[in-house]
Amino acid sequence: MTRRETLRWRLVATSAAWVVATLLVSAVALVLFFRDHIERRFDDSLGDHLEELVAASEIGAGGALVLSWRPFDPRFNRPRSGWYWQVRQGERTVTRSDSLAGTEMPAGGAPVGPSVVRELKGPSGEALRAVEQLITLPRSTSTFVYTVAGPIADVNADVAHFTRQIAVTMILLAAGLLATVFLQVRFGLRPLEAMRAALSAVRAGESERLEGEFPEEVRPLAEELNALLERNAAMLDRARAHAADLAHALKNPLTVIKNEASSMEGPGGDVMRKEVAAMREAIDRHLSRARAAGGQARPGQRTAINDVVDDLRYSLERVYRDRNLIIETGDLESRTFLGEREDLEEMLGNVMDNACKWAKRRVVVETVSRDGRLVITVDDDGSGLPPEQAEQVLSRGTRLDESTPGTGMGLAIVRDLAEGYGGSISLSDSPLGGLRVTLNIPRAE
Repeated sequence: MTRRETLRWRLVATSAAWVVATLLVSAVALVLFFRDHIERRFDDSLGDHLEELVAASEIGAGGALVLSWRPFDPRFNRPRSGWYWQVRQGERTVTRSDSLAGTEMPAGGAPVGPSVVRELKGPSGEALRAVEQLITLPRSTSTFVYTVAGPIADVNADVAHFTRQIAVTMILLAAGLLATVFLQVRFGLRPLEAMRAALSAVRAGESERLEGEFPEEVRPLAEELNALLERNAAMLDRARAHAADLAHALKNPLTVIKNEASSMEGPGGDVMRKEVAAMREAIDRHLSRARAAGGQARPGQRTAINDVVDDLRYSLERVYRDRNLIIETGDLESRTFLGEREDLEEMLGNVMDNACKWAKRRVVVETVSRDGRLVITVDDDGSGLPPEQAEQVLSRGTRLDESTPGTGMGLAIVRDLAEGYGGSISLSDSPLGGLRVTLNIPRAE
C-alpha cells in the first residue's frame, strides 16, 4: 500500500493544501492592501507638498509667478534626489526645484479634476510617481500646472520590506498550522489505531474479541466486528461438531460391518471388505476437508507446542514400545501455535506417527521460529523416500507400502490443515538418513 492510500495521508494532504492555499491568498491580499495603503500615503505626501507650493505662489508685477518661499523638504534641494517639483505655464516651465539640476520633468496632458496621479520618468531615468494639479492663481490671466514627484523606489522598498515580513510570518504560521493539523489527524485517528491493535490481538490469539473503549463514531463498527467474530466462531464450532457427530455415527456401524465382513469368505466377502474400506476412506477424506475448510482457528486460540508434542510422544512410545523407538524433542519452550490444539494434534500426530512407522530407532522433533512462522521438522532414521515419490505421498489415499497399516490419508490431511492456516508441508532427506517432514505453520507472537 502506497502512502497516498492511507487515510492519514489524505487528511493531512488535504488540510495542508487548504492551509497553504489560504495563507498564500491571504499573504497576496495583505501585500496588495499594504501597497495600496503605501501608495495612498505617498500620494498624500506629494499632495501636501503641492499644497505648500501653491500656498507659496503669488502673481508679481507683470503677471509673473513668484514664490514667497520654497518647500522646506531638503530632498527638493539635492540634485537628482528623486524628489522634484516644477510649475509650468502653457509649454514653458516657469520654476522648478533645485533637485532637477536644470532639467525638466516631461509634461503630461492637461489635468482633469482637482488633481491627478501619474507615473513618469525622472532626469536619471528613474520611475517617478507624480501628483499634478491645474491651478488658477488670483490676478492671473492664465493657468499653471503644478507637478510634485517622488521616486516609486521608495514605495517598492516599503512594500518589499513588508512582503519579507509577511513571508516569514506566513511560513511560521503555516508550519504551526501544519503541525497542528498533523497532531489533530493523529489524535483523531487514534481510535482506529486502537481498533487495529485490538484486531491484531485477536489475530495473534491474545483475545477472542475487540477489547477497549471506542468513541461513539467507531463503537458501532467495533460492535459489528465483535458480532461477526462471535458468529464465525459459533458457525465453526457447529460445523466441526456436526462433522464429529457424523463421523461417530458412521464409524461404529462401519466397524460392525467390517467385523462381519472379515468372517465372510468368497467373492462376496472380498467385495464387502473392499466397499467398507472405500467408505471409511471417503469418511476420512471428507472429515479432513471439513476441518481444513475452517481455515484459521477461532480468534483467540493459541496452543503451546511442547504440550502437544509431549502428549504425542507419550502415546507413540507406548504404541511402538515393542520396537524400542527413541523419540527426541528439541527446544520447544516458548513456541506457540496460532491455532487450535485439535488441529495441531491432527497435523503433528499424523507426521510423528508416520515417522515412527518407518523409523529404525530414532525420531527427532525440532522447531524454530522463522519470519514470524513456526517451522517444525520431524526426522526419522528409516529408509527415506525418493524425491520423485514425495508429491505422490502427499496425495490422498496413496500408500507406497501396503504392508503398513493405514489408509494413506495421513499426510494429505496434514497438507489440507496446514494450507488452511496459510502454511505448508514439504518432504526432504533427513540428516538421520531417513525422511524429513517440514511443517510451516503460523506462530503466535
